Parts: sequence; structure tokens; C-alpha cells
Amino acid sequence: MATDSTMARKVGRTTFDFTGQVVIVTGASGGIGSALAAKYAEAGADVVVHGRNVEALQANVERVEELGQKAVLVTGNIREPETAEALVGTALDRFGRIDVLINNAGGNFASRLEDLSVNAWNATIGTNLSGAFHCSRACLPVFERQGGGNIINVGSGSANHAHPMRGAYAAAKAGLASLTKTMAWEWADRGIRVNCVEPGATLTPASRFASPETEKKFGYYLALGRVGRPEEVADACLYLTSEAASFITGTVLQVTGGPHTSSAADVGLIREPRE
Repeated sequence: MATDSTMARKVGRTTFDFTGQVVIVTGASGGIGSALAAKYAEAGADVVVHGRNVEALQANVERVEELGQKAVLVTGNIREPETAEALVGTALDRFGRIDVLINNAGGNFASRLEDLSVNAWNATIGTNLSGAFHCSRACLPVFERQGGGNIINVGSGSANHAHPMRGAYAAAKAGLASLTKTMAWEWADRGIRVNCVEPGATLTPASRFASPETEKKFGYYLALGRVGRPEEVADACLYLTSEAASFITGTVLQVTGGPHTSSAADVGLIREPRE
């Protein structure tokens, strides 16, 4: 358990310096995961990247090394507890410690609920919710031995409203936000902070916002007038795992470009239509 004297030494040290720390990033084959790996490497951390696309993971390893840090990749199905154990084992074998776990792996199927197969439902829940549970629990003994650690669960703004055609995904991300709060309470006396970051519309190569026309369309309905970038989500994660956030745990931070309006029609009252 973290002592008062330990915490007192950290208060006010608002650095994002992760030198000497080891960070695990799941779902690091691209998009937000790639940005996370690079951002933590820029801040001085060594990184374990996980995913299923070996070529993309290797590119991320090389990027981390270009930034002067060490990296190793681990593949495997995040829905399986064995993958979580492999991640922890690889991190300890290679680096001897784990300081931050970013549960970023996710995925969804576009389907009405009545058309969604049982396999698709289970895969969505397993990837977005169960994977975070497996990885967090696998890291727990390591964090306990070290006297603490940080966990970030990457959720989604979809958790907070109806999401037609992606109901299983939204349900899993809502569950992830709830799981975050329980983890934060149950593990706080072991020096472990657990928080959730919920991205909104974010521009990644695989996203439905990738075309300029679609990006512009979605941006119209956001307060900041644009969709987000992976690096902005990564910055939020760095903040929450830094000493600057030493008194923050169990929170859900929305990185969505602003709150939703009561209805889409409201936007037209204050903003000129976009062609």
C-alpha cells in the first residue's frame, strides 16, 4: 500500500517523464495503439506492444527504437487469458518490471442486434471487456510486488448513448467503464490507480472517418468542430498515468471533442451548415 510519505513526495511533480518505466499497450497494431507506443517511448518508457498484425507491430517496435527506447512485440488473441500471461511474462523476461498497462485492444461488428450472431456477440464482449479483465488481473501480482502501478482502460464515447448497429460494442465499453471503477476501489490500497479514457470520433486509417468528406460531416456535430487524432487520446493516457494525476483513480475521461447536444437539430441553431 502506498504510504502518505510516498504520496507526499509525488505531489506537485507534474512531469510526464516515464524514464525507467515499462508500458504494455494492447491493440497496438495501428491507430490509437501505435500513437500510445510512440508517445510513451518519447516520454522515456520501454514498451511491450500487443496485437495480431505482426508486420504492423514490428513497425511499431522499430519506431520505438528510433525514439531511443526498447520494445518487444507479443501476438495472441486478447480474449484468451493465456495471452495476458504471455504479455506479463514477456515484459518481466525482457525488462524485469511493469509500470503501466494500457488495455486498448478493441473491435466491433456493424450489425443490428437481431442479426448479430452469438459468436460475434461473444467476440465483441471478449475483445473489449474480458481482455481488459484478463490483462489487468495478470498484472496485479507484479504491481503488488513493486508497490503500485497504473492501468488505463480505453473505452469509447459509445458507452454513454445508444449506438445503433454497434450495440454489442457500446455495451462492452459501458461495462469497461464500470469495471474501471470497481478495479480502482478494490486495488487502491495496493498503490494501483485505474482510470478509463473514452475516445469519441477519432481519425485512424481503419476508422469510418478516414475520408475527408466523412470527417467533415462528423466534425460538424462536435463542439470543437473536428474529429480527434490518436495522439490526443494518447496524451490523455499519459496524463492519467503520470504523477500529475496522483489523486485521480476510478475516473472516466471523455476525449470526444465536447459534450453531445440534446439533439442534432440544436447544432444548426449556432453553427452555419457545411456544404
